Amino acid sequence: MIQILHLVEANLITEPEQTLELTVQTCLLGVGITLLSEWDVLAFVYRHGATLTSAGQIARLIGYESTVVGGALDRLERQKLIESSRPSHGVHEVRIYRISASTNTEHRHWIQQLFGLSESRAGRLLLEKQLKSVRPDAGNEAR
Repeated sequence: MIQILHLVEANLITEPEQTLELTVQTCLLGVGITLLSEWDVLAFVYRHGATLTSAGQIARLIGYESTVVGGALDRLERQKLIESSRPSHGVHEVRIYRISASTNTEHRHWIQQLFGLSESRAGRLLLEKQLKSVRPDAGNEAR
């Protein structure tokens, strides 16, 4: 009887975690983010609103190399998750970055859900677990 109770308790504990993990996976797939650096750059732009800055400045603030942030910004722009004031000509060029106004409703929903999940420690840990980190040879992430 005690063993059965422990099994039931274990299933009750892991079921919400599995649901949360599935939600995070679904949102990340829907948005198209696979790298932790992309998430961190998107979070920076999302939290700061329209920001006049450069990839190099963002890199210093969030702790990545400039080339990593530049690559993440480029990928996020191609996916139409963020937009900038003009085409990139280097990591030191200052531009205005903001969440894309053309982001479709479904993407906006997933992004908002991810930011809601990232407010809790459990959500942040799941995001980190699901996303690929920058490799030690840094500057060139998987594309």
